[in-house]
Amino acid sequence: MKFLAFLRAVGIAGALSLPGMIAFAPYAAVPAADQPPVVTGGYTHNEQVDRQIARLHAKLQITPAQMTQWNALVAAMRENARLAKMGRDYRAKFHLATIIDELHAERLATQARLERLDRVIPVAEALYAVLTEKQRSAADEEFTPAPEPDAPLFE
Repeated sequence: MKFLAFLRAVGIAGALSLPGMIAFAPYAAVPAADQPPVVTGGYTHNEQVDRQIARLHAKLQITPAQMTQWNALVAAMRENARLAKMGRDYRAKFHLATIIDELHAERLATQARLERLDRVIPVAEALYAVLTEKQRSAADEEFTPAPEPDAPLFE
């Protein structure tokens, strides 16, 4: 169950804790260098991603022998963050006037989220497979979501 939380976190936003990683629709790959920097909280989006990846690297204490799997995960995380940001930026340009518009937008956002999960799950599994028990515990602890105050205990 904790591994599912790890995958959710890595695939959506949690592993990077990037706020609002919900894309409006899938997009073609565009190099990050082609995007103008957006500054929030004193850091550009790319700087935020870099800081969060560095924090995760330190928390998991990735070894040189695990770098191939780590680098694959980082590449997937960066691409997911880039796509999610593009989706947020794109959606912010539109006024969704009706509930039907909102439902269609939510469907597209869900499809994009699934695509990001499909990208990150295999590489997260590959990394998790080479982590030590201590590293797995750190990953599981890092990504165990706190229960919501009013949420049912067993959902």
